[in-house]
Amino acid sequence: MTEKGTYSLTYIVDKETKEITVVVNLLLRDGMAKPFQNLYVGNATLNGQPYDDERLESCVDAKLAAERIGNEHKEKLIAKLKKEGKRIKIKKEELK
Repeated sequence: MTEKGTYSLTYIVDKETKEITVVVNLLLRDGMAKPFQNLYVGNATLNGQPYDDERLESCVDAKLAAERIGNEHKEKLIAKLKKEGKRIKIKKEELK
C-alpha cells in the first residue's frame, strides 16, 4: 500500500509546453468503518484543483490510482487534439 502517488505528464502542442499533474493521497476515513469497508479513502488533485472520482472510495494504492487517472486524462487529451487536427508530442511521463 502506497499512501502518496504523483503522476506528471509534460507534452508539447503547437510549440507550447503544457503539463498535467495528478496527486493522490490516502487518508484515514473519518468515523467508524462499515464491515468490509476500506479504512482509507483516496483524495486526488488534478493540476491543483480537487478531483472527484467514485473509484477513490475503494482505493488501496495511491500510486496506481494516480497512474490510472493520469492515463485517462492523457487518452482524452490525445483524442481531443487529434479530433481538432493538432499534433501532440509527449515529452516526459513520470510516476512517483
